[in-house]
Amino acid sequence: MERLYLPKLNRLHPTLESTVLKVVEESGELARAVLQHLADPAAKTPDSMDEVAAELLDVAQTCVTMIFVLEDEYGLRCEEMIDSHLSKLRRKNYLFPETPEYRIEDSGSFKVLYLPRLQIPGIDLLKTVCKIQEEIGELTQFLGKGAAASGEATSLDRHTVFAGAALELLDIAQCCFTMMYILADSYQLDLQPYLEKHEAKLRRKGYFD
Repeated sequence: MERLYLPKLNRLHPTLESTVLKVVEESGELARAVLQHLADPAAKTPDSMDEVAAELLDVAQTCVTMIFVLEDEYGLRCEEMIDSHLSKLRRKNYLFPETPEYRIEDSGSFKVLYLPRLQIPGIDLLKTVCKIQEEIGELTQFLGKGAAASGEATSLDRHTVFAGAALELLDIAQCCFTMMYILADSYQLDLQPYLEKHEAKLRRKGYFD
């Protein structure tokens, strides 16, 4: 599997505030799935990964959906956000292939989001859950302190808040994508059935055409 793709949920119109609430909900469900997986005597089998993989995709979908909304409805240039994201990964000395090109593109009912498969020694499910929580905290800074939501003396302008939030959403999605690739390698998983099951669930809920 060279890429993970997620549908554009054109029947949902989240805000940044509702996205924070949703990503907190989904990350909590991910944490529960990971704890159940680690407590399972059969945790070394591919079948035990079903719930974890599903929750990773749900967290990523929440973030990617808001990125698409920022692009379509608020004029954010997401290609620039991805370039900034990749630059940050390089500054942190994360190793990843420089090809293929990483971007967002339209593909029928889908937006295809290409993010790199990071090579991070020692990363595991628990560390991923903790990293996602860290990134969620940084996201809320842009919607709290950055926007002077509690009456702080200074605030960021609207575009800076949107751009900063998009970068944090990309960081969360990157955590999920990286972990999915690691699971695929570690458990010899075919990711395609997980993506198809995720798509079918979203269609049943009427989230996209």
